Amino acid sequence: MKLFRPLALVVTLLAAETEVPASPIIREPGAIYLSDFGLKPLRIRILRPAPCYFDVGMARYAGTLRFPQIVQVEALMETVCRIRGNAQQGGVAAWISYNELEPLPEGLLANLKKSEERRKLVDALIAKKEVAIGMTIDEVGRSLGRPQKTTNRADKEGTQQIWEFIKYELVPQTTYAPGFSQTIIPNPGKQGGVIVQGGSGYVANTIYVKVPVGTLKVSFNDGLVEALDQTEGTTAGGQVSIVTPPINVYW
Repeated sequence: MKLFRPLALVVTLLAAETEVPASPIIREPGAIYLSDFGLKPLRIRILRPAPCYFDVGMARYAGTLRFPQIVQVEALMETVCRIRGNAQQGGVAAWISYNELEPLPEGLLANLKKSEERRKLVDALIAKKEVAIGMTIDEVGRSLGRPQKTTNRADKEGTQQIWEFIKYELVPQTTYAPGFSQTIIPNPGKQGGVIVQGGSGYVANTIYVKVPVGTLKVSFNDGLVEALDQTEGTTAGGQVSIVTPPINVYW
């Protein structure tokens, strides 16, 4: 007796065998990605059936976007942006010209450029474990970690939060106690031989003690660093930096 598989099952199995895993996104140099700022993709309408491309140079054709539809803008450059939408052959993530879209929110690209400059500056401070006036609570936490002490202070102007960080250094401390010491001396008269000399006396023992060498108090107002109070040896260094507060990118 012959057994027949249902056609739907055969098609499903063939599809599973030939499925190709999605390739990772290649970030284009100079492009500003909304996800870098924790922003959701921008939803915007296309004006017509629009060609899209896998590269910013518009050399590798990816397909033609169906019309009408709303696409998601994920990254922007001067004349093109990366979108995610539906092309004639299915879903696609590719680059298209701004001419194929409704106008972007006013000032969007300029604000993104300012935000990108700020992000790079803040990332450089975080890499050096430094803080600056204008940084957010999250950015300070990424730079210095959890504070040793947190204080909330309220006045007529509102509530102020203060984080206190203490910098420690390991300082060597040596003590001497009675004991037996040994000295190993190479024996020139015998290849690979040694002479061991021993004697009683005082033996040095060195330990490292964690000693506070400076403090840093970070004052927040409305979630942004407003002031830094630091002592010598602090975690923030000797010079206070200032960065612009985060920019409201969309409007």
